[in-house]
Amino acid sequence: MGNLWQRITYYRHRSELWALALAKRAPCLAIYPIGFMLCFWWGIAPSSILFPIILLLENSGQLGETILALFSIPALAVLWFALPWFSSWCDIAVGLMVGRFTAASAKEKALAESIHAYRTRAS
Repeated sequence: MGNLWQRITYYRHRSELWALALAKRAPCLAIYPIGFMLCFWWGIAPSSILFPIILLLENSGQLGETILALFSIPALAVLWFALPWFSSWCDIAVGLMVGRFTAASAKEKALAESIHAYRTRAS
């Protein structure tokens, strides 16, 4: 499971770096590539796992509804812990749109180092 999570993180970092590079090319439109990347990682990617689980639990009666309700508590906790990550990307996008590139450059450097470290470990 650890290897899978590392690979997912690697691809997430690559997509974040791609979105950041695209946003830096056209700063006035920075919210679009960054927003697309955020929507992908928090909307499209998890839906292939979450939709079948939700459909199974909704159609399994009272017990399924209870389990689904219990799953909502950890889901809210995950969203709470992801809020700083989401907010930092929104701050970077707004910063690029108003002409501040320092946060974007720092994030770009951190992402490049993380990707390089993963490739070094994988080799």
